[in-house]
Amino acid sequence: MTAGMVSLECVSFGVEFRLAACSEALLESMWKRAPFGAAVRAAGCGDVQRFALLISPGGDGYRLEAGDEVVGESAELPPVLDQLACDLMVHVANHAPDRVFVHAGVAGWQGRAVVLPGTTFAGKTTLVAELVRAGATYYSDEYAVLDELGRVHPYARSLQMREGGGVEQRCVAVEELSGRAGIGPLEVSHVVFTEYVAGGRWKPEPVSAGMAVLEMMRHAIPVQRTPARVMATLAKMMETATAVRSERGEASETARRLIAAMSAGPGV
Repeated sequence: MTAGMVSLECVSFGVEFRLAACSEALLESMWKRAPFGAAVRAAGCGDVQRFALLISPGGDGYRLEAGDEVVGESAELPPVLDQLACDLMVHVANHAPDRVFVHAGVAGWQGRAVVLPGTTFAGKTTLVAELVRAGATYYSDEYAVLDELGRVHPYARSLQMREGGGVEQRCVAVEELSGRAGIGPLEVSHVVFTEYVAGGRWKPEPVSAGMAVLEMMRHAIPVQRTPARVMATLAKMMETATAVRSERGEASETARRLIAAMSAGPGV
């Protein structure tokens, strides 16, 4: 390690990695961007991926390295830390030995989960927040974390809320929504492909299990590395789930309809 560097040995979902920085303050900032549920290991991890935050050579900014590659550089610290958070999550998702990560919001209701696959700006967080306000249990606003049985586990980080459809985000703890986070795994009863459309109407159409798996493959992070494992996990999840597709309007109304469907049970 470069002289004067400080580091932390970390693990998340069974994936070990090292955070390193040129000061304790920067290292603390890096740790705050580690994936939800990450832990610090007392012993060294050996030969693992290293993420290092350094002062730029000219002293006028910050540089992020992943291994020997420079992956981010900026005069301001927040963009570099945002890049770190993204790269760490992708690294963990790609190498987790017994989990599949799907870009999706997740909420629990009466012991079952609804999974809302979608890309950034699809409105996942807004809809999950309304489900929580309506009494659902918060599981995730960004990743459905699935085990080999197809059950979804909590990734209950603070919700990243956008105000008025803007780009800027603020962290909102689930308690601010008068909600609570999930603890254990849930079977999935509903998979809902939906996106906000101004003036949109909720008219759900059924999606076959096979088509749902193929659609979710597009949103699964480790699909390039382990496509067979990803497909098998998603197929297992769909054994208990009903999939539908619809545009949606306001999130509060859609949340009410989803909770009614989940209360009626799978197949509705």
